Amino acid sequence: MSDVKTTDEASVRRNSYTAVEFTPEVEKQCLKQLEFYFSEFNLPYDKFLRTTAEKNEGWIPISTIATFNRMKKFRPVDKVVETLRNSTVLEVSEDGENVKRRVPLDLQHDARLERSKRMVTVQNFDFSKDGQDKLSEQEKTELQENVESFFGKLGSVSQVRLKKDHRKNFNGTVIVEFASEKDAEQFVDTYGADKEVLSYEGRKLDVLSKKQYDQQREATRSKNFSGSGQRSRSFTGHRKNMPKQKRSRDAPKAEGEQSESTPKQDEEPVASESAVQ
Repeated sequence: MSDVKTTDEASVRRNSYTAVEFTPEVEKQCLKQLEFYFSEFNLPYDKFLRTTAEKNEGWIPISTIATFNRMKKFRPVDKVVETLRNSTVLEVSEDGENVKRRVPLDLQHDARLERSKRMVTVQNFDFSKDGQDKLSEQEKTELQENVESFFGKLGSVSQVRLKKDHRKNFNGTVIVEFASEKDAEQFVDTYGADKEVLSYEGRKLDVLSKKQYDQQREATRSKNFSGSGQRSRSFTGHRKNMPKQKRSRDAPKAEGEQSESTPKQDEEPVASESAVQ
């Protein structure tokens, strides 16, 4: 019974979006996106895909990938499967339900240091839509594609990542990874501080190397710490929740001491930590 339900649900997922004509250009776009998911630039850093592949000997259900925002426009899924069969990087299972890399990546190798040399940070993108910080999923996808197209015209780019805040909303900072360290250095030399102006939709952008960006973040983070190395904070709320010391009924009050319920003269009320703006 559960198998029938699973099959029905998969069928609904496969046919839940409008079909498009798979022209050679559409097939090219589809295959490029699919191969990116399994590339060295994404798979080692995509926890969901990586763990799914590790549990299934490298295989990932095509129906799962088809639910990704960037893949929803490629329908029907049967055409996606046909497109995958033309890949020299990926292979499809005999039943057409799963896909994996032909040559597995070494996921244990950490090449982040080398990759960071090929990265550039570009700040000051407009992350709002008509004054609203929160974008719809479709708007997020369109923004990602537009930004990718923008940088694709400026150099040999491997990937473009839009940084997000704690609410998963774009914060106006983009990480661009170039094909080589030389390409990244040339981009910074061209558009860095006091260089040629780089703008997007009429908005001036700030270009930093990944190293400069990390140093900037570290300097900002250090401002939140006191000189002793401890993060500065108000302990008003903490003291408020501490247990009160019990006093013996016979114990005399110290001179000038007042009851806890009696406000002291000339003392301003203290706002709780959550009320401070």
